[in-house]
Amino acid sequence: MLDLRSTAGWLVLAAVGGLIVVASARADLTPEHRKAAAQVIKDVGQVAGMVRKKELDEADQVLKEAEAKLTSIVDEAQVRPDDRAFANAWAAIGRARRVLDTAREKQAPRDKPMPRGNRRGDEEAVSFVADVAPIITQNCLGCHGENNPRANLRLDTFAGWRRGGRSGVIVVPGNANVSVLARRIAAPNPDQRMPQGQDALSEENIQKIASWINQGARFDGGNENASLADVTAQAALAKFEYPKPKGTETVSFTKDIAPWMANLCGNCHSAQRRSGGLSLVSYFDLMQGGESGELIIPGDKENSRLFRLVGGLELPRMPQGQGRLTRSNYNALVKWFDEGNAYDGDDPRTPLRSFVRSEEDLARERFARMSDEERQKLRIERTEQQFKRALPRDEMQRIESTELLIVGNVPRERLQQTQQWAEEHLDVLRRTFRPEDGALWKGRLALFILKDRFSYDEFNLTINSREAPREMTGHAVVTAADEDAYVVVQDIGDAVSVDSPGLRVNIIDHLTGAFLRRGGASVPNWLARGAGLSLANQQTAGNVWLKALPGQAAPIVATVADPADIFADGTFSPAAVAPVGFTLVNFLLDSGGPARLGQLTSAVRQGTAIGEALQAVYGSDVATLARGYASALRRR
Repeated sequence: MLDLRSTAGWLVLAAVGGLIVVASARADLTPEHRKAAAQVIKDVGQVAGMVRKKELDEADQVLKEAEAKLTSIVDEAQVRPDDRAFANAWAAIGRARRVLDTAREKQAPRDKPMPRGNRRGDEEAVSFVADVAPIITQNCLGCHGENNPRANLRLDTFAGWRRGGRSGVIVVPGNANVSVLARRIAAPNPDQRMPQGQDALSEENIQKIASWINQGARFDGGNENASLADVTAQAALAKFEYPKPKGTETVSFTKDIAPWMANLCGNCHSAQRRSGGLSLVSYFDLMQGGESGELIIPGDKENSRLFRLVGGLELPRMPQGQGRLTRSNYNALVKWFDEGNAYDGDDPRTPLRSFVRSEEDLARERFARMSDEERQKLRIERTEQQFKRALPRDEMQRIESTELLIVGNVPRERLQQTQQWAEEHLDVLRRTFRPEDGALWKGRLALFILKDRFSYDEFNLTINSREAPREMTGHAVVTAADEDAYVVVQDIGDAVSVDSPGLRVNIIDHLTGAFLRRGGASVPNWLARGAGLSLANQQTAGNVWLKALPGQAAPIVATVADPADIFADGTFSPAAVAPVGFTLVNFLLDSGGPARLGQLTSAVRQGTAIGEALQAVYGSDVATLARGYASALRRR
């Protein structure tokens, strides 16, 4: 039986012990697979002889058939294309392909020789980031990007250039003539030339790439694993000088300018349309200007085209159409110019659209600016409004404490009992997770105790705009900044059976979820529910409902086709997420101990994707961990 060893075991301190080691899954290769791969090597051995006989088309057909055959073997064996069992076969195909390509280059008529490019030491140095990467990004990543790269060749990172593809390395530093990349982009035969199925690269671009290779093929972008888009953007950004805030500004670009600029100007000046050659996707783009030159002269609004066009000092007045600046928009723009046009965001390439705030965002900001007393007053008002909207005919009972506002349509004595359980569990949560000192939720957490199924259903329909499944008897809602923070549970009584955990477990379960999601943190439901039920199992020893969960989890997990989906939020129904979450959390405890589970929870709360967090904490990907979890369930 998996369960928490102790409350203290959950302390989020330092990891203890080594990494969990989980064997990666790999289908067994059969003798037939190996024999077929050996036959591929034998088949491509014919190519050299065919080339000597000038049978180039026949040789090409042999290679295509060999590649198709080897791909079929790989698929049937259910292994990666670069599995070491097939390395010799791929290498043989690559060598034969290079022999054929060389023969075709010699045979094909040339209007001009292969571009020699500038050698190392010539005046004009070629930069990978500034000169080569933009050419490749525009012309080659459709076939050699991250998703399904042709011939196992990825060109979207420089690390992919170094690895090469099935035919081996593509660049020989210092010698463009023997570099596969240069030969393929300059090939006169359209069937052999890259990019395939497109117009040939311009002579200028071919020359740039050849010169870069001849000059040593140096990478000047920093991180070889970064995407070419990131590398080129960072290089441009490094040279980008713009006004920084002095700290005395009264107008914020991100709050007062970017939102209306995105809404009023973004359609005509998007990355796709770029009307007048101008993109207003980001502050960086804004400061680059358009076809008519720079748009903003910092601090000089009278001579800045943006101000003149928006202010009606030049025609055509902008924005065109029905959209117009409000008086407050215009005043903010004037002040922004007077104060120097500073950018107060983190990254000047951040899309302006991301600064547009919804009504919910604005309400959240107002809540964040309130004092503790104002927040508590608002929490009482909203809680009373929610209760009256959902159950207008019922009398609301209310009990308050430092952390909780407990309300319901149950007798006051029942509220007092639930308050005791809730306060005890808050102490457990504080000891277990060691949150920062201070209130757990801004304005306190509201806890609704509803007397029957009708009351719980009415709350879901009226407040949460949904129909709750019959097996769902509680839920938590916590939004960013805690402007909404409440738990709603149906009073299912204290009697415990295989069909009902009892009200105390229900409260512990969803109070834990509200705790983990405080501040609007996005925590998968299986993790929130699993953590709550594991803690409930510790506090309510012998609960038969909890004891029955592992037996329910195994058949549920067996229905999941993709093991990685086990960790995906939303895979399981409210009825299924309880047994799966309970056993999955305990599996992670067994796999890495309580400290690692605490690290996982902390990482997810901070916004790390669950797959990345699992890889970082447990050293295994989601599919491997999921298979280990399913195997542990079967051994019960």
